[in-house]
Amino acid sequence: RPMEETYGLTRTEMEIMEYLWKKGATAPFRELAAYFNEVKEKNWKKQTLNTYLINMQRAGFIGVDKSGTRNAYYALFSREELVHRWTRKMVKQAFGGSVYDLMVAFTGGRKLSPEDAERIRELI
Repeated sequence: RPMEETYGLTRTEMEIMEYLWKKGATAPFRELAAYFNEVKEKNWKKQTLNTYLINMQRAGFIGVDKSGTRNAYYALFSREELVHRWTRKMVKQAFGGSVYDLMVAFTGGRKLSPEDAERIRELI
């Protein structure tokens, strides 16, 4: 079974992002470990969480503040920005960057309602 992804993140990585978004501030490693082990009952070893955090840093999803005595992690962008980035990447990969081809696939080639067509014209 392939690993389920959400906007380019695994389900677990998305859970980490959700926590950071909800917090709205940096989260120390100890706080993240406590939340995922006690609240989410993950039973992770320190190395498991550390591996997720390092991979998410390398992929450009989270940053780390090393100015204090302990590392604190934060989201580099909002949920909306994540969805926007993923959508742009998907359109580029699946439709060669063509929004027209995306719309044809999305609508199944059916005509848009006059209201939807007008709203799209306003975007253009």
